[in-house]
Parts: sequence; structure tokens; C-alpha cells
Amino acid sequence: MLEIKLKNYLNNYFDSLIEYKHVALRTNTVLFNDLKRFASEDSKLRFGSSLVLNDWSGKTDNGWVYTYPTDSMLETTKESYPEFINDLISKQFCLFYAQSFEGLERLLKNLMFEFSSIDSELKCLIEEKLKNNQKFSRENMPSGDHLREIVDAQLDSFLYGKDRMKFDLKTSFFILSKTRHNIIHNNYVLHKNIISSPDRKNLFFELFLYDEIDSREIKVKLDILHFKNLIDFMCNFSFQIFKKLCLKYDLNWKIYKNMDKH
Repeated sequence: MLEIKLKNYLNNYFDSLIEYKHVALRTNTVLFNDLKRFASEDSKLRFGSSLVLNDWSGKTDNGWVYTYPTDSMLETTKESYPEFINDLISKQFCLFYAQSFEGLERLLKNLMFEFSSIDSELKCLIEEKLKNNQKFSRENMPSGDHLREIVDAQLDSFLYGKDRMKFDLKTSFFILSKTRHNIIHNNYVLHKNIISSPDRKNLFFELFLYDEIDSREIKVKLDILHFKNLIDFMCNFSFQIFKKLCLKYDLNWKIYKNMDKH
């Protein structure tokens, strides 16, 4: 039954979100407890790392390859440890977020593929986005901007409110997608033109932290409070897409406890 399959897809995604949230909370606690260990005046801390390469195609010493130290080295002291921990947490939470977005894409691919079985127009749209010579199948479902365009075409201008700010699903998907892309492919650096419009800027500032790099770029950051808020947002966002699609195709969206009471 289609409704059961759709609920299973959503449940699987929610299971991954709560795992990221659960692990992040513990990671945050453990790392900040470690930071407290070295806060006293009599504590000592100093550690470093260096990168050494093996020249596999070079000369050998009785069969053993020669090693060469590179110029890449890092050192952390007690004084720089707080900055190190905060940067470590931010990067780890950004990577957790990137993984959660991969799960969102997987969910949306599953939903679009399943709904295409009852919507010929949707199926045609998906086929238009396929690469040359690709056959229509779940494995060949488009990703990235092509997937976003397919999902956008299924959504109207539904607005939702958070305090005094208003967002729509298309803006939300755009910000989530572009931020994830730059975390993974641009070393956490986001070009400001991506969030140039007021609605994109407001949503980005609601969900993420950042450091100013220059007049054109910022570095995406997260702490535990923003990460928890972001995971909750991903949960609510994905459910709204699920709900909108179920309403469009006259399917039951009230799949969780007490929803049928409201």
C-alpha cells in the first residue's frame, strides 16, 4: 500500500535525525567537559600533529620507502584549546547537518518516485531531468538542483511563520541545499550573494551561525543550540512536504499519534 511505504520513508528519515541529535548532544557534553578539565591554572596541555608522506615511486632503503616531512603541522596549547574545541564542535555539527540533508534528498527522491506512479505529469518532469540515455528508475532519480526543481514544482507558495518572520518551503529548500553544498564542497564558506534576498537572509540567520570572512564570503558555523533547532526544522520541513503531497494526491497525512484529533 502506497501510504504505508510513504510513512516508512518518513519514519526512516526521522530515525536518522534523532540519531544525529542524540549523538550531537553527547558529543557536546563530552568535549566541553574535557575543556573544563584544563581550565584550572595548574593544568597543562600541549599536543600536535604533522603529516609525513611516503614516496611510493621513489628510491627505497632495502625495500622500505623513504619518508619525508611535509610543511603541514598543527599544534594546540592550553590557551588555544577553547578555540580548538569550539571549532571542532562546529565542524562536526556542520557535517552532521550535511548528512541529514543527504537523508532529506533520499526521502524526497523516494517520495517523488512513488508519487510519479500515480501522476504522469510528475513522471514526465522527472524524465526531463534525467541524464542522456538514462532510464526512469529509482536509482536514476535526479539530485541537487534538478531534484529541487522537481520538488518546487509540486509546492505552492505555502507560508509558515516563526515568531514575526515568514518563510516558504521553496526558500527553505534553497537555503538548506545551498548551505549543505558549500559546507561539503567549499570548506564551509558561503558566498553572500546566495543569501542576498531578505527572506533567504532571515532564514539563514535563523538556522546557522557564521563568521565574517570578507565583504563577499562568510564561514558557516553551528553550536549545539542552533544544531538542535536545525534538526527540528528539518523534521518539520520534511513533514510539511509530506503533508502537502498527501493532500495533493488525496492520501492520509495524519500518520502520528493524536493528529486525527486536530
